Amino acid sequence: MDPLLHTWPVSSTVMLWGSKSGRGSVLRLVRLTIGFCSLNFSIVAFLFLLSGEGPDGPFARSWLVGIATVNLIPTILWFVGRIRGSRMLKLYGLWADLGTASILITFTSHNAALFGAALFVATGAYFTYFLDRRWLAFHLAFATTFVIALTVLGLTNGDYSATSVIARTDVVLCAVIFIPATIQFTWRQLLSRATGSKVDALTGLLNRRGLWDMSERIWSVASANRADIAVAVVDIDKFKAVNDTFGHEVGDAVIIRTGTRLQEHVNGFGYAARTGGEEFTVVMIGTPYGLRKRIATLPKAVVNASDDPLATVSVGAATLPFIPHQEEFDYNEFSRAIVAADHLMYDAKSAGGNTANTAPMTVPRRRAH
Repeated sequence: MDPLLHTWPVSSTVMLWGSKSGRGSVLRLVRLTIGFCSLNFSIVAFLFLLSGEGPDGPFARSWLVGIATVNLIPTILWFVGRIRGSRMLKLYGLWADLGTASILITFTSHNAALFGAALFVATGAYFTYFLDRRWLAFHLAFATTFVIALTVLGLTNGDYSATSVIARTDVVLCAVIFIPATIQFTWRQLLSRATGSKVDALTGLLNRRGLWDMSERIWSVASANRADIAVAVVDIDKFKAVNDTFGHEVGDAVIIRTGTRLQEHVNGFGYAARTGGEEFTVVMIGTPYGLRKRIATLPKAVVNASDDPLATVSVGAATLPFIPHQEEFDYNEFSRAIVAADHLMYDAKSAGGNTANTAPMTVPRRRAH
C-alpha cells in the first residue's frame, strides 16, 4: 500500500471531518464546535481554581494553570483548521484524556473530582466520531479506571457517605460508558446504511456516488502530500459482442473480473468505481512519472492470456498537477477532468482499443482564495 493513502483514517467506523473530507461549511461547524469545547475545558479549569474544591498548594495550582494554558494551543488550532490527519486526531484525543485526568487529580475534594469526571463524556464523543473502535475502547478503559480510582479515594477519605460516593460513581460511569457506546452503535448502523448506497452491487466497487465522496478525500490527501491526481475512464472493448455471444451471465463475470483487477492495480494509490454498464472510473494520486506509468500499464493489468472470453479495455486519463494552497475540493475542475478522460478513452477505442491515452488538463487547477 502506498503511504500517501495512509495519511488519513479509513476505517469504516471513523468520521473523517479531521481530514477535510466533508463539505466546507460542515467542516467549519465541526471544528468550531470542538474548538469551543476545548476552550470550555480551560475555562472550567480556571473556575475550579477559584473555587474552594479546586487544587490546593502552589504546585497543584501551578499545574492546573499550566495545563489549562497549554490547552489553548490545540484550541486555537481547531479554530483555524490546523488539526487534521490521523496522527493529529489521535494526539489530540490522548491530550484530552490525559489533560482531563491530570487536572482532576489535583482537586482537594475527591467528590468534586468525581463530578468533574463527567467531562470524559465529551472526550468519549470525540473518540467515537474521530477515531476507530480500538481508540474508543482505550478511552473507555482509561476513563473507567480513573473514575473507579477516584471512587476508592472518595471512600477512604470519609468526607462523604459511602452511599453518596457510590451513587455518584454509578451516575458518572453510566454517562462515561454508555453514552459513547450508544453513539458508537448508532453511528455504525447509520454508516453501514450510508455505505451501502455508495457501493455497486455487482462488483463491490464504489458506484458513481461513492466515487465522488472518495474523490474529495483523495483530493485532500493529494493536497496535503503535494501529489498529482489522475482521473482515468476505462471501458471494456466490444462488450456488446461478449454479451451477444456468451450471454449476460458471462458478461457480468467479465465486468466483475475487470473491476477486481482494476482495483488491485491501483490499490494503495487510489480507487476504482463502476460508473456505467461496462465503464469504470479510476482516481489515483502520485508523482507525475508514477501516474503515467500506472495509467500506461492499465490495459495489460486487467487482461490475462488465459481469460475466457478475452476482453481488453480502452483507457483515457487526465492528470491534475499539484497546485499549492488549493485544499478545498474543486467539483468543477474534477468534472472537467472526467470529461477530458472520457474523450481520451473514446480516442483510444477509435484507434482499435487495448491502449491508454493520457494528457494533462489544459486549464490549471485554480488557487483557493
